[in-house]
Amino acid sequence: MMFALTLAPSTSGFLAGLSTPKQNNQPLYPGAGAASEVGSTGLPGDIGFDPLGLANFDLSVDSATDKERSSAYVMRDYRDAELKHGRLAMLAALAWPVQEKLNPILAAKFHVPNLLAGNALSPSVLNGGLGQGIVPSAVVTFAVLVALVEAQGLRIKAAEGDNWLPGDYGSLKVYPRGSAEFYKASAGEVWNGRIAMVAILAFVVQEAVTKVPTAATIPFF
Repeated sequence: MMFALTLAPSTSGFLAGLSTPKQNNQPLYPGAGAASEVGSTGLPGDIGFDPLGLANFDLSVDSATDKERSSAYVMRDYRDAELKHGRLAMLAALAWPVQEKLNPILAAKFHVPNLLAGNALSPSVLNGGLGQGIVPSAVVTFAVLVALVEAQGLRIKAAEGDNWLPGDYGSLKVYPRGSAEFYKASAGEVWNGRIAMVAILAFVVQEAVTKVPTAATIPFF
């Protein structure tokens, strides 16, 4: 998972019009089903898929103070949200089967309670088990850590202004910003995040319906 990767403009015009969004007085949100900016942004992973025109609506926090933000600002914030959800989903998609595999082994070895729901399934809203043992405190601790990371992102966003790039938390960059390698790596992160979001939803639903642990469905695991 390329957790440290973020978007960056290239010298060939990548993110042109997005890195420095501008205001205008034209109607910005034509409505659901209308063509949106998706497909013409130049963002990594943008294949133009927005059949309901959802990108036409500004539902981000910043819209509370600015009702006429340009679509460039809106698309930039939506990409930031997609990266955040994708990164969390990649972590969850890995942790879900791993904890089902390791928790029973570690519980038996160290003589501590098995905290899997029904001694087999990952704790979740549908599976139950979120209120047992240290699970609640672990969830709260993780939420606090995520909030601290988010606060860091907001500080960087405020400091960089129009030069801010979605998903940037000031972490180590593997490739130079603006390079072709960076663009490809950013696209890879976006697609891995999308796949992980679908995967973690599938894990939750299939376990709630079949009661079969996800770890038991992975042939090589």
